[in-house]
Amino acid sequence: MSVSWTPGWLTAEGVPFTLKAGAHEWRGVRPTDWAAVGDGLRTAHENLRRMPVRRIVEAVDAVVDLWGKRDFTARRATVRDAALVTGMSEETIDHALDAELGNLRAESLLAALTRELGDPEVLDGFRGGTTAVGPRTVLAVFSGNVPGLPSRSLVRSLLVKASVIAKIPAKEPHFTAAFLRTLHDVEPVLADAVVATYWDRDDEAVLEAALGQADAVIAYGGDQACAAIRTKVGPHQLYEEHGHKLSFGIVSAEYAAQHGPAEVARRIAADCSDFDQHACLSPQVYLVQREHARSIAEHLAAAMRREAQDSPPGTIDAQDATVLQHRRLVAEWRAATSDDSEVWAPDGLEWTVVLDDALMPLSGAGNRVARIVSVPDVAAAVDAMRPFAEHLQNVGLGAVGEEFRRTARELAVLGASRVSAPGEMTKPSMVWRHDGQPRIAGLVRWCDIELHPELDRP
Repeated sequence: MSVSWTPGWLTAEGVPFTLKAGAHEWRGVRPTDWAAVGDGLRTAHENLRRMPVRRIVEAVDAVVDLWGKRDFTARRATVRDAALVTGMSEETIDHALDAELGNLRAESLLAALTRELGDPEVLDGFRGGTTAVGPRTVLAVFSGNVPGLPSRSLVRSLLVKASVIAKIPAKEPHFTAAFLRTLHDVEPVLADAVVATYWDRDDEAVLEAALGQADAVIAYGGDQACAAIRTKVGPHQLYEEHGHKLSFGIVSAEYAAQHGPAEVARRIAADCSDFDQHACLSPQVYLVQREHARSIAEHLAAAMRREAQDSPPGTIDAQDATVLQHRRLVAEWRAATSDDSEVWAPDGLEWTVVLDDALMPLSGAGNRVARIVSVPDVAAAVDAMRPFAEHLQNVGLGAVGEEFRRTARELAVLGASRVSAPGEMTKPSMVWRHDGQPRIAGLVRWCDIELHPELDRP
């Protein structure tokens, strides 16, 4: 099955491309006539504009209802292929899709539209003297290997009635086209407003050709990749960026006493195991108040083992395995020279728990390494995160009462865009303002009627 999606109206021949993962190959087609793509998307956009926003919500909900069933044929094929290219287990990918797709049900979409726009139907025309107009075409450059991740920006764009050029991620190329094929079965007008394909990161000619057809750009990737795109975005184009991010957890003494070390450990294990810890929302470190740090770490080893049994970790390539083994060696050396450090790990690389009394440099990431760093208090935990404020995204805050409210505000000022409970770090809703900005409202411009007698007419 092709990893690209081109609507039936795009009759011009394209150039084939091949994406590889080990011995496996997947093929698709990339357009060459980007002027024809732009013309077709303009027509598709006009058709999309005539569709009521609630009908768009209903269509997405119908697709998600199908994809929400684990035995749905398109989902099973996508999960199998995604496991081959990402190295994740099928169970882990299924958990990831459950989390991502669960946010795209009608109730969640309408809640997000209402929070950001007030009245979703301002996208259909004037309501109370105001209307919101989305871009004609969004260029969305996706990156990363989190299955289902492109669905968020893809659906947000369609909700504001924008057509989309989507660059699929090489590290997980299967979901987007498969999702769009189902969308076409449910509501062809929506799928016909999307072209999904792939080009190499250093293929500036194709990037600039695609940019030439867009009046809004959404970029995912590392800081360097995003910067390269940012320099090419024109002043007339809206720009949204999702660059390199880091996430942390905090556990206060009162929270640990209230829930008990075993339950806190279970929640931390869930945060560190989902997506094999490869998502930006996954914690790199949990900072735990000192009197409970060792007890939680001891329980965490058992909790990580249970997570690995229930949702097996994926395979790790040779380079990542070397990095992980080096991280373990450094942690074991620290443990050998300090009474406040220890490492728990199986013979294999399925999971690792590290207890330390200092926040060491964040070398390497992912692959289910649960790092517990003991701190004297919650204020010290916040201070330990300050050097990473520029990239701070998500904090699992285990605190209660006034300490919770005070710390949440401090984290917001520091740079966090999301604060959740431990155990819920990898489950953001569509209502969350992704990376701190309104991602639906950020795509629209407004027009207001004022000082006009027709406004008051029934």
